[in-house]
Amino acid sequence: MIAVLGWASWADEGRERIASGLIEVAYRPADEEVARDCVAVLVKGLAEFSRKLPAGDEPIRVTICRTLEEFEQRAGSYAGAQVGGIAESERGAIIVKGPHLLPPGQDYRGMLRHELLHVLIARNTDLANVPRWFNEGVAMVMSRELRWANTMRVAHMYVRRRVIPYLELDFAFAPLGNEMVFGDAYAEAYSMTLHLIDEVGEERFWRVVLALNEMRFEEALAEHAGLTPGALYEGWRRSLWKSVLVASLVSGFTLFDVMAILLVMAYFRKRRRGRTILRAWDEEEDGEDIFSWDKVVESSYPGEEGD
Repeated sequence: MIAVLGWASWADEGRERIASGLIEVAYRPADEEVARDCVAVLVKGLAEFSRKLPAGDEPIRVTICRTLEEFEQRAGSYAGAQVGGIAESERGAIIVKGPHLLPPGQDYRGMLRHELLHVLIARNTDLANVPRWFNEGVAMVMSRELRWANTMRVAHMYVRRRVIPYLELDFAFAPLGNEMVFGDAYAEAYSMTLHLIDEVGEERFWRVVLALNEMRFEEALAEHAGLTPGALYEGWRRSLWKSVLVASLVSGFTLFDVMAILLVMAYFRKRRRGRTILRAWDEEEDGEDIFSWDKVVESSYPGEEGD
């Protein structure tokens, strides 16, 4: 049951507040219908997600911003990024734009579930142990938001050769960076997280997640998934040709078109590998170490080694 309450200390004057269980939503009177839907979505999400990520006893407080100015006042450095909401996860606070401030087609309910998951991840892990990309990936996979859009974007990233290197991935989430790279980072995080689940299964995946309360990501990944971040990333990159194939077929390409794409990809892969080998020979002659991490990652472009 939803209770309609008065103004609370964490909400601005002129706002109303409704609550159900742990979920409390502050809103302008004009957004009452949106607020009620928000409560319903989050209560349902909480019941679903708490099976894996218990919510505890502290309330989760949501503020719906009626104007962009309100959102900018609360979103801090992320006010300029193309985001619909943010979570101050350790405080149990979520700040979202009203639906009328978002582009057409925005998955508003999926966004609410996404931000709720950030709060739950914070309540079940030590955030210092959670890479930003993994935090976002878990939230996207569990919230089930825009699955196909992310798959298509990763396929385009692959074809356009703009896949983000692992060591740069967390930095790509910077709010004041390139907007295209920012979107690419989310799509890549989603795709890598799905790949990890496919590789190790859901049970071991959740062992990795919950172990982050006590150990760093690298340690949790090694202990519960038998992987290093580098091996995870390399395996994911080698699997990307499948995303391109599926995206091409669903987009209406003919079999000839798909084969042409794969042929071009194979050509560039072989060309890249040839250049890498020649460069390695040159470096070996100069006495350099040819087995650095950067060189290994660069040479193992997706679609190789039996795929």
